Amino acid sequence: MDNDPQLQIYHSPLEVFEDYGAWFAALCLRFLRRYSDRAINDFGSFAPETPSLSEIIHVLAAQNAQASQNWLDSHDVPTLERASELMAMIMSAIHEKTEATFDAINGENLLKHLPGEGIRQAFGLEPYELDILMVLALVHYDDKYARIWRYISGMPEYAQLNASHVHLLFDYVEPENLRHALSENGRLSRNALISFGIVPSWKHETPRAYAPIILPKRVLAFLLAEDFQLSLPGTRILNTKNASDPRITPVEKTLTRSLQKQTAKLALIGYSGIGRATALCHVAQKQDAGVLEIDLKLVMEQNPDQEAFATLLESLIREARLQKAFLLFRMHDLNEEQANSLRRFAPLFNELLLSCPFLRICVAVERQTALTREIFGELTEIIFPMPEREDQLRFWQNNLAHYLPKTEADVIASDMAEGYCLSNAEISNAIDQTRARLAAKPTHLALTAHNLTETLNKTRGTALEGLATLRTTTLKLSDIVLSDDIWHTLNEILAYARYRDTVMSDWGFAKYNMSGAGLSILLSGLPGTGKTMTAQILAHELRRALYVVDLSRVVDKYIGETEKRLSKIFDEAERSQAMLLFDEADSLFAKRTSVKSSNDRYANLEVNYLLQRLEAYSGVSILTTNFAGGLDEALARRIQFKIDFPMPDEAQRESLWKRLIPPKAPCSDDIDFNALAYSFEMSGGYIKNAVFRAAIEAAATQTMITHNLLWDAAVNEFRSMGHVIRDAPRTNPPKRPTP
Repeated sequence: MDNDPQLQIYHSPLEVFEDYGAWFAALCLRFLRRYSDRAINDFGSFAPETPSLSEIIHVLAAQNAQASQNWLDSHDVPTLERASELMAMIMSAIHEKTEATFDAINGENLLKHLPGEGIRQAFGLEPYELDILMVLALVHYDDKYARIWRYISGMPEYAQLNASHVHLLFDYVEPENLRHALSENGRLSRNALISFGIVPSWKHETPRAYAPIILPKRVLAFLLAEDFQLSLPGTRILNTKNASDPRITPVEKTLTRSLQKQTAKLALIGYSGIGRATALCHVAQKQDAGVLEIDLKLVMEQNPDQEAFATLLESLIREARLQKAFLLFRMHDLNEEQANSLRRFAPLFNELLLSCPFLRICVAVERQTALTREIFGELTEIIFPMPEREDQLRFWQNNLAHYLPKTEADVIASDMAEGYCLSNAEISNAIDQTRARLAAKPTHLALTAHNLTETLNKTRGTALEGLATLRTTTLKLSDIVLSDDIWHTLNEILAYARYRDTVMSDWGFAKYNMSGAGLSILLSGLPGTGKTMTAQILAHELRRALYVVDLSRVVDKYIGETEKRLSKIFDEAERSQAMLLFDEADSLFAKRTSVKSSNDRYANLEVNYLLQRLEAYSGVSILTTNFAGGLDEALARRIQFKIDFPMPDEAQRESLWKRLIPPKAPCSDDIDFNALAYSFEMSGGYIKNAVFRAAIEAAATQTMITHNLLWDAAVNEFRSMGHVIRDAPRTNPPKRPTP
């Protein structure tokens, strides 16, 4: 700002108030002269609260009573002409200083120096409309101006200005213009800059002439450039000052171009936590604007009536225009009742919000729906993609660097970047949640890759509860016994999951791949061969939560219910980036049959729907079955990897018997693992059960795990498989012949 002492400028809103206060005093003197018969009673004393005969004569178009004018003369009240000259002179000085200040600050930062000018520009007010706001602000803010008004209004206590007062004070303005300015459809009322109260004795039947004109506290605070806490339900002003990353992402460039228009309606498409609000704040900071967030779920929980909702929208419009703010509406997680309530307010959105010029509206949704179109109309879509892997690494490094040495932070960041694809905000939140969960541990012990992954698995996908169950394991691929072929395929699956984005996006293969972006795996084999365990290990290696779909809660006899539940499962899995396991998939993906009844037709529709969602699903889905031949043929081309788990051979069984006994377990030296592997052709699941049964028996009898205990447990498990086996003596158990 120019610091030339000769230049008369405003340095604060209070200086503007002082000059307007002088103008208001002149306005009141003019009021006394113009309506002297309202102020001087028939006995020649000042008593404006009581109507005088002179006032009645004046209403009948007679001239002002000379007696009242003489009374004012005797008290040295300036003449009508002189009061009008004073008003004009002071207002001229206000305009000159306002223009000089505007030029000195180059039209920027009006809210700090000239909030009145900012409000006039924001709402396109006429000069006299701004003058009305300033008069209301003066008598609301400063007792000396309130006392002046109380004196000339003749009220023993302060009385708020009403429409009739304003008409008398501003009688130099065209009456038709004043009437419109003070009407419900005028700019002041329509933009919630003023409202009309009631007189208790009249209540809601208060005539407009007597209805007090209320200046909202928010408007007064704005005119004074004071901090103000917004208290609208379900709303908050986002902090745009923390957008410290100087880099502009491609989506932010698109967002910037769209929001440079004075009027914009945008749909910010992406999952919750993808960084839409952060990007919007980044753009707002560079445009010297604000961001006002409205969570429609929270708004609906307040259950406002029509009038309350209209007031809320008017206040939102006012706030957005006062701050040059972007409106960010969130529409996530609305239940059916809330959606229906919101739908009832669609006419209000159209009447108040969408018809208002110079508003920039953003709606954060996963996709446009019939409800979003009904409420906001057709929105221009801006797609927020998942962050690239190099961005993932940088986000983790930057956030962990606040708590860990750089070398340690880089190692953990590299490890975590291979798991979930998260926004910067989600990563920061995961770190905060992990530190809070493990507050008793030192930071370097709490912020490990394992603990961070555990936090993510526990906090994501919670909406799947009731339809799917979270499964976890600490085992790795190296902990299980597999054939070389299966081992090779599983490592290929891990590489596919980790580097598919690089090949598709960075190397351009997406152009030639029209199928879904996900990964589907079919694990088939007899019970106990390790299908479910392998699925859990894949999830552990990829640092993802694994949810096993509960088919008993998904499949429903009522038409359409199964599809609805499957849709919820896939949608939430997409949102939370969880892996899905369809155990015993043949019950869902069974071969379609020829249509002989309506039941057949709907059963086939379910399979069709499931195949389509599986193909479109961008995450990792695993199907297990005991009988691959019972699956629908169309499933085959939608599966990238198929693994058949055979019964383990003798060498693998021996390795399983050894590996499934933990090192800390007390074991005798007489265990013959060769004999156990040779005698019992069992899968790993049954061997695990046999080992555990033997361990329980050993603990109960306070002995070590012996060969005989393992042998007896194996016999029982073998019989549970449906095999017939003779009781063998515990001594001299059969052993594998020496080749």
